[in-house]
Amino acid sequence: MNAILIAGAALVGLPIVLHLIMKQEPKRLTFPAFRFLKQKLKTNQRKLRLRHFVLLAMRMLLIALFCLTLYQPTFKSDRLNIRGEQPIAVAIVIDTTPSTGYVVNERTRLEEERRRALELLDELPEKSPVAVIDTADMTGHWLPDLGAARRRIEELKETRAGQPVSSAVAVAYQLLAKVDQETEATEPLPKLVAVFTDRTTASWDPGRTEDLKKLRDTVPDPKPVAVVIDFGADAPANVGILSAEMKPQVIAANPVANVTVTVGAVGGDRPLDVTVLAKLDGSGKPESKAVVVPPGQTRALPFEFRGLKPGLHQVEFALAAADKLMVDNTRFLTFKVGEARRILTITDDKEGAVFWQLAHTVRDEFSCLVVDPNDVQLGDGGTVVVKYAPDAAKPDVKVADDLSSFEVVCLLDLKNPNLTNPNRPGDGTLWDRLRPQLRAGGKLLVMPPPDTNIDLDGYNAALPDLMPGRLTTVLRTKDLTPPPQEAANWPAPRDGKGGVTWVLDEKALKHPLLKPVEEWRQQKANLDFLADPRTTKKFWNVEPDKAATPVVYYNDAAAPDKRHVAILERPVIDKENRARGKVLLLTVRMDVMPPDDEWHDYWEQSSTFFASFPDLLVRYLAGDSADANFNYPTGATVSVPLPRARLGRESKVVLDGPPIISGTDAVIIPGDRQTEIRLGPPKTSVPGNFALSVEKDRVVLWKDGFSTNVPADECNLEKVPVEAIEELVGKDRVIPIDRNTSLRDWLDLALGQPVDLFPWLLLMVLALFVVEGLAANRFYRRPRG
Repeated sequence: MNAILIAGAALVGLPIVLHLIMKQEPKRLTFPAFRFLKQKLKTNQRKLRLRHFVLLAMRMLLIALFCLTLYQPTFKSDRLNIRGEQPIAVAIVIDTTPSTGYVVNERTRLEEERRRALELLDELPEKSPVAVIDTADMTGHWLPDLGAARRRIEELKETRAGQPVSSAVAVAYQLLAKVDQETEATEPLPKLVAVFTDRTTASWDPGRTEDLKKLRDTVPDPKPVAVVIDFGADAPANVGILSAEMKPQVIAANPVANVTVTVGAVGGDRPLDVTVLAKLDGSGKPESKAVVVPPGQTRALPFEFRGLKPGLHQVEFALAAADKLMVDNTRFLTFKVGEARRILTITDDKEGAVFWQLAHTVRDEFSCLVVDPNDVQLGDGGTVVVKYAPDAAKPDVKVADDLSSFEVVCLLDLKNPNLTNPNRPGDGTLWDRLRPQLRAGGKLLVMPPPDTNIDLDGYNAALPDLMPGRLTTVLRTKDLTPPPQEAANWPAPRDGKGGVTWVLDEKALKHPLLKPVEEWRQQKANLDFLADPRTTKKFWNVEPDKAATPVVYYNDAAAPDKRHVAILERPVIDKENRARGKVLLLTVRMDVMPPDDEWHDYWEQSSTFFASFPDLLVRYLAGDSADANFNYPTGATVSVPLPRARLGRESKVVLDGPPIISGTDAVIIPGDRQTEIRLGPPKTSVPGNFALSVEKDRVVLWKDGFSTNVPADECNLEKVPVEAIEELVGKDRVIPIDRNTSLRDWLDLALGQPVDLFPWLLLMVLALFVVEGLAANRFYRRPRG
């Protein structure tokens, strides 16, 4: 029953399924004209919406451009707008080195630099911080206003010695690194370094480029922009005196003073006839000499000066005809005649110093004053003076000289240098009186007495800072086992027990004290100093201090480490722990020895040793006279020793020199304890002869002097390659300029200017307005008919 009902129900639904399967829609017929109208409607609607969108976009853009135009924007970049309203931090570097004195079109390069720098100030925005850095004065700082900067630039009227421009650029970067803090700017300022230079080789140091880059990178953003304004001549022509040389600069009385003057020429196309005038101080008519100098070459002119009086002499050499660079047309020279270099010998027995004193008369270079220890006293102001009688016939008439006026102090056969002067106990011991001089750079030679006349404690008391070693006992070669002694002029080796020689090996002959011996040997094969050496029979055994250095050893043992030192030296350290003075210790006596107690044969006149050895000792300590120098480059700091003992407390030192020395600069009042006068820039920044003197009742008590000259390379007008400067400042930042060129145009080209967009935006607004109008008229135009 249930199955029949289910089957019947299914059959009842069969017609419905068939109806659904076979159901059909009635067929629609489309009229072609109506379909065309619907498609046309859709197309027109799309075009109309597109036109509305285009017009809407154009009108929105028009309004946006109009608003942007009213804002008047400029195109921002890393370039500077020096004529805008925003202040700019500007560091102006002006090259005042001697080469900027070269004249082109009746103006020196410095005058043109100054004019252009003032022109740059006129272009700067108000309230721009400005620093002016002069190569002769590297102490740059931010000036209060543009007026102060103008006055600072106008003051730079003379060329002076100084540093290269690259050093001044470093100062500029250091100033710019702190400009935002020092000027209290509300926002970081744009930064500019403007360098005015003649671009000569001496003005720029390419070796500093990398350091300058690193220094520039330390400057806070925005990084400084640098331009170099080049005022150098492209084809300079110049004749100059390159040097005036004299060696040595200290000569004995009567010899001729020979000076070599070197003249050079650059530029031009033919040889030049050059006349040099030489005017010696105190002389009337100057001496003249002529020479022909081809372009690009140099020629030497010898000058001779005869009949010179002892003392200081100064010469001015000058070209007879001036040219475009005045600074190298003159040259100055200072030298001294007939002034023996002074050494002081302190001894208990003046007669025992006869040989020592006589040995220094051979060459007349050194004068040896012999005094006893009590003649070395404290003078006014705490300075140490030496009192002595210049006239042996009047021993009670004594004068006083500064201890510093002696180049070397010698202790000879002195029993005890640690004793005080019984008449002046406040002066302290002799060590106390010598110590300040040695710490200030003085030189001391210690020649101890024999063991029969010595207080060892008196010498060893100075061991901590002055003595090179501790004296212990006297050794005799007869008590030692020295090897046989050999020499070229000895027919056979000698027994070392009868005396030992020095070990003059390669190491010893390289020491500055004995180096002249090696030079003598090269000039003379059979040099008696080596071929017939002196021998030593007795000497002091010394325990070297850790600060001491052996100079030469005795050949008293076969093993080098068993040999005893013959000469020992040590430096003297000042209060700032710097090596200043020097002490040399001999281990033998150098006084006149009795026949029964001969320590050596140094004083035998069968060899030149008796004169050459004392001279070697003193020359090593005092320095060779050929090294004496009274001529310096401009800008140097020169120290002139002051004879404190000759001057009273109220003495005035008169300084005579170039025109820059005037007024209060011409008078120097030294302090009570002042032992030297130091002169430096700006006084020495110009070339000239300088003379210092002290007079009393129209009598010259003391006179000294020196000369300064412009280094020859600072007068070299050849230019440094542009690429060397552009490596730092960037391409096209080196601007060649002349008097007819506008600085503004060149700066615009090198720095560029921000683009003002207002006129361009206004044109765009007008163009867009026209296009919008045309489009609207076209879109909404009704067809005719």
